[in-house]
Amino acid sequence: MASQALQSLKRFTTCDIGDALVKLKHPYGGFLDGLKMFSPNPGTSIYGPAVTVKMVETNSPSPSPPVHFADANKEGHIMYIQRPKGLPSACWGGLMSTRAQKLGALGVIIDGRMRDTQEHRDIQFPVFARGTSVLGSNTFTRASEINVPLQFCGDLWIHPNDIMVGDENGVVAVPSSLVEQVVELCQDRFEIDEKTFAALRAEKQSVSDMLKITFQRRAVFKDTVRFLSKQHSLPAAYYRGGTSRAVIFNQAHLPPRSEWDDIFRGVIGSPDPYGRQLDGLGGGISSLSKVCVVGKSIHPDADVDYTFASLGIKNTDVDYSSNCGNMISAIGPFALDQNLVSAQTPDSATVRIHDTNTGKIITATFPVVEGEAASTGNFAIDGVAGTGARIQLDFVNPSGSVTGKMLPTDNIKDEFDGVQATCIDVANPCVFVQSTSLGVRGDLTPDEITAHVDLLQRLDSIRRQAGVKMGIAKTTDL
Repeated sequence: MASQALQSLKRFTTCDIGDALVKLKHPYGGFLDGLKMFSPNPGTSIYGPAVTVKMVETNSPSPSPPVHFADANKEGHIMYIQRPKGLPSACWGGLMSTRAQKLGALGVIIDGRMRDTQEHRDIQFPVFARGTSVLGSNTFTRASEINVPLQFCGDLWIHPNDIMVGDENGVVAVPSSLVEQVVELCQDRFEIDEKTFAALRAEKQSVSDMLKITFQRRAVFKDTVRFLSKQHSLPAAYYRGGTSRAVIFNQAHLPPRSEWDDIFRGVIGSPDPYGRQLDGLGGGISSLSKVCVVGKSIHPDADVDYTFASLGIKNTDVDYSSNCGNMISAIGPFALDQNLVSAQTPDSATVRIHDTNTGKIITATFPVVEGEAASTGNFAIDGVAGTGARIQLDFVNPSGSVTGKMLPTDNIKDEFDGVQATCIDVANPCVFVQSTSLGVRGDLTPDEITAHVDLLQRLDSIRRQAGVKMGIAKTTDL
């Protein structure tokens, strides 16, 4: 993102920017609801790329950063901190603001609590937060990862180097890929606002004139962001990964992320009230209703970024909150075949993959033939006919990928419907139960499981209850 675009963005308020992001269909208009300015005073505004920090509870098994997170502040940047919900303690205080200011940081934005309000004001350091506390952080929370994507709510994510903007109206986050479009929309709106204000100040202004101005303003936005109805082609590939299949896009071939959902629904064929997805490449079951996006990564420990989308079959849902352990095996070969990476030797390649949904790193190693990923081999897996190339995956620190904890319920064992279960979040949240607890063999085939209606109903009930207890669903209706 050019520095000139950032300089241009500084002419506009969070209200202007939020309106532009709404027009671009960015989730929630980029608005970080509930965060407000505590220091230094009204009239202050900050604009800058994000340094993201993920906080976890103190006793979490999640990894720790190599340095104190306050030392990760950068000159000309704004630190964005996300803390586990519901904790009473602060995760930022006066000493940290002093250190951040020394390092040249422009401010800090906290999805959580802060303290030492007057100390921040004394040094005129901008702090935005959800609230205040008198309690320090060490007993309750600690930093885990730095410069990883963080989910604010729903589909609204903050990525490293996204542009954070804060003023007395609130906070918005602008994806770096949308900055130039946002500036253009804000400029259009600014010019029309000036005409509107002039009309309002005029001594004699007819209602019809006001309506003309209003309609003109709407037309400008409509013309700028309208979605063309004619068909467009996009390069894509269709891969099997493990026991799943998905359409995979090179991110360089896609438009801004705000347009992805509509594209993915069209490609997969959702929503389909008949549940068959005949108008797309989906297969009418969850393991075939998937899309992956792969692109060059700026993560220091990765070669490519990988974003996974799971699409509803009968509804319009597009979920980016988890990983697909099956499709991740296809990402390395796709990256090599798309020339996003190079093979280390004539016979094999290793690709470091940054999962943008969970912030985790996965390493894929696979055979290479004549510079391309091998598509044949003698390696077999359960559930797939025939053999193929062997792809080895190494998940680096996979604990707490979605919930922040290896044991999301804080229990080794839980009980649902009289059945003991263990809830684990390693790479993906999962529920383990012994087959004997359900009165069935442990080696049932897929057909046998499908035919066992009572078993499916019991498993579904356990899954729904566990989802609520792990904090990944609000009710068992989802």
